[in-house]
Formats: sequence, C-alpha cells, structure tokens
Amino acid sequence: MGIEFIRKAAKTFKRRWDTGRKELGTSDLFTCEPTYLPRTLPFDLGSCADLHIGEMVTVEAEGNALIARLRLTAIGRAENPPTEVLRAVQESCGIAKGTVQQIYDLARVAEISLC
Repeated sequence: MGIEFIRKAAKTFKRRWDTGRKELGTSDLFTCEPTYLPRTLPFDLGSCADLHIGEMVTVEAEGNALIARLRLTAIGRAENPPTEVLRAVQESCGIAKGTVQQIYDLARVAEISLC
C-alpha cells in the first residue's frame, strides 16, 4: 500500500518555477532602477584655492554657510545652502566629505558634491 500510494501521488505533483519572481527580476523597457546622485553645490573659491577635478575635500558647517577645506586650508564657501543639506552636514558632527565635480576658473566657482 505504501509504494502504490507514492506512485499515485507522484503523478499529481509537478515541479514549477516561481515565475512571478523571475518576472520581477527581469528588466524590461519600463523598468525604473533607482540611481544615487549626490547633492552638488557651488562653492565660491578663495584666491589661494588650488583644486583639481575629483579631489576629495571636507565640508564643514559654520553658522548658515558651508566651508570647503583642503587639508587645513579653507578653499571655498557656500553661503545660504539648502536647509536640508545644511541640516545633514550639521547632523553628521558638522563635517561631511565632498568631491570636486567641476571647476570654473573665470568665475572662481567649484561644484562640490557631498557624500
């Protein structure tokens, strides 16, 4: 009786793949993938600033402004940044990392993205 039951029951069981998961994991034309873009701010550069694109700087909160520093030297200042950016820097002990994205020599402005 045991083996006969197994043989009868075996016919009713079919192995199937979870096609719903497969469809969710397969990208198509309308798939929106989230991308992370850091917030970029313009900083007015000082006269002694010597920056290069891709260089890492530290950004410190000072009152209602952000100060960009290369090592110990203040190289740029962003007056009245967006409140959410200023709050994020203040909540991270007043210091954040930044990367120089673009430099405009004639205007003495650098775009720095905050990590």
